[in-house]
Amino acid sequence: MLKANDMLICIKSITLKLKSILVLVSSVLLLQPLMGFQAKKELRFEDETYESTIKTVRMYPEGSSIQSSLAPAIAELDQTTKLLLEFDDLRDDADYYFVQFIHCNSDWTPSDLRPNMYLNNFNEFEIEDFEFSSESKINYVHYKYRLPQFQSTGNYIAVVYRDRNKEDIILSKRFRVYQNEVGVGGNISRSSSVGDRLTHQRIEVTINYGNLNSIDPREDFKVIVRQNQRPDMQLKLNPTFIDENSKVIRYQNLGSENDFPGGNEFRYFDLSTVNFKGRNVIDAGFENNKPFAQLGIDEMRKDGYFQNLDLNGQYYIRDLEGGGTFAITSEYIATTFSLKTEKRLTDIYLLGAFNNWKRDRESKLKWNTQKEVYETEYLLKQGWYDYSYWSADPTAPNEFEQSFFETENLYEIYVYFKPIGGRGDILVGYSRIDYNGRR
Repeated sequence: MLKANDMLICIKSITLKLKSILVLVSSVLLLQPLMGFQAKKELRFEDETYESTIKTVRMYPEGSSIQSSLAPAIAELDQTTKLLLEFDDLRDDADYYFVQFIHCNSDWTPSDLRPNMYLNNFNEFEIEDFEFSSESKINYVHYKYRLPQFQSTGNYIAVVYRDRNKEDIILSKRFRVYQNEVGVGGNISRSSSVGDRLTHQRIEVTINYGNLNSIDPREDFKVIVRQNQRPDMQLKLNPTFIDENSKVIRYQNLGSENDFPGGNEFRYFDLSTVNFKGRNVIDAGFENNKPFAQLGIDEMRKDGYFQNLDLNGQYYIRDLEGGGTFAITSEYIATTFSLKTEKRLTDIYLLGAFNNWKRDRESKLKWNTQKEVYETEYLLKQGWYDYSYWSADPTAPNEFEQSFFETENLYEIYVYFKPIGGRGDILVGYSRIDYNGRR
């Protein structure tokens, strides 16, 4: 048996070795950035940025109007209008960025289509169109890429990466390519549920697939409906009637299965200038030579439906002093959002297209004890923005905005089809409904 003195010496020796190991591990962690090490980036098949300097990622049909920049990222096969991908990198120097495309099924899982089945080119494209920011306080490089011609319809993910290293991902962006091979009809009405008739909108869809051969229409076709381009507001509809002789399928559930909360019109603010206060901005200017903006203090909407012309949760870039070159003259502004309400146990999130509707650490509001408000800050490029507040309380997610049948919303209907022997879902039908549209 070890004597007490020998045991103490042994324990001290083990303790010293453990301290040495901890110091070595800490040193390695601290040296990782200097040695070029970084955590492995796992591709997520959704709209995502993988580095904090990548900002304002947008994809839309090419065009010079504001409306084109607000349109969904979808293009028709064999048409001349292409989709544009734009983003900023808040660095001083340009980098070598490349993009590849992955075909996906209706649920955004990778399909079995090989790249040569949906592209004529090798599946790697260099992003050569870039410009350095001009006169902005925060330097950045603006990148723009016109998507190529695709040979197959369906869901796609654009994956941008650095220096031909496909594991060094900087962003991923969803988009769609379609060709109308089926007839698509849609109708919006009040919810058929008595308790939801004032708050929810119900969609019915009918498709005619006369040009396609299907052995099992119930399984071969998938219908997805999306509200306001939101990945968190979409439904997969179940067929209620199939006539194989007439090749007609109806999706007309009488319950609440086809219901969407109408929501309310979005809140908004104008950051088109920092030289004076835009709409719903109570303070703006420069602090330590960096632009900032303080939005007005928001409160829970208690006065019913709020009618205004919004952007259905979207945003566009605009710099009133930029002389038309908004992409490179617009400032990045530290923008503070504030919500006046009592402190609560459930989380509150700020949502909009500008943060991809994500309920994450950045979008979660924090309680400010001194001001007794919830706050969060975003670095946003100059422009016009829509936003809303969402509660994590499962019984009242819309408690701050409320929900109304009258609300104007954009609905998109996607019809997917998997042909006999097909390697993935193709997009054979697409339609939009601007419900209660006032534009």
